[in-house]
Amino acid sequence: MRRKALPRQVRDSIAALVADEMQPGDPLPSEMAFAERLMVSRSTVREAMKLLEQEGLVETRRGTGRFASALSGLHPERPMTKFESITKMMVELGYESITRVVSAVTRDSTPSEQLAFAIEPGSKVFETRRLREYEGRPCIYSVNVLDPRTLSAAADDIDWGDSVVLILERMGHEIVASSAHITVVSEPREEDAVPEIGPEVGPWLMVDEQCVTRLGRCVLISRDYHLGSMFSFSVVRRREEDFGLSGPA
Repeated sequence: MRRKALPRQVRDSIAALVADEMQPGDPLPSEMAFAERLMVSRSTVREAMKLLEQEGLVETRRGTGRFASALSGLHPERPMTKFESITKMMVELGYESITRVVSAVTRDSTPSEQLAFAIEPGSKVFETRRLREYEGRPCIYSVNVLDPRTLSAAADDIDWGDSVVLILERMGHEIVASSAHITVVSEPREEDAVPEIGPEVGPWLMVDEQCVTRLGRCVLISRDYHLGSMFSFSVVRRREEDFGLSGPA
């Protein structure tokens, strides 16, 4: 598995220190102090600080230094802004699920998929449908659509019971972000329907997202249905002015 870039590793270390040892409003140690503590260069610490400032965990006050922000004291249990594979999420929640591949087929692309993958009309896409079961009942149903050009092996030779995010990463396509839309539904969309899931099973949290690499290339379109009685996500909300934006009076 590819290691994180050094500035992001340092960002994680500083974020952990702020969460464990500091209160909102506390001044942060200097760049030099962090550099000596983490045994990295000051320029690496500076890049890590920029990431923390962008995330709102650290705020810079001109002439006085950097401080732990109000957000640093908030620790949402499962932040919706954190991208992670479903396999990793299930492990961290302690669910030992069984994954069953419902289907894995090559099919014609839709106009929206052509736009997302930047492919020509008439191009093919590869789609997998997988059902995860916990204690004998469906808990997550995933529809994953991929651009076949991203696959470095024949689709029939790939174990689609594995994490699709990890499969793509092994093929050189590390997903770093996604654009997600969350909806509560009683059952999967008509085009996603499977016999195992009817309206009596739900409701479901449907996460419809497009996943991109560091270069901004979309390599995965997914619709993941999470059983509402088992899963929830958290968000941190901030006032508009905290983003440097002006709102109505």
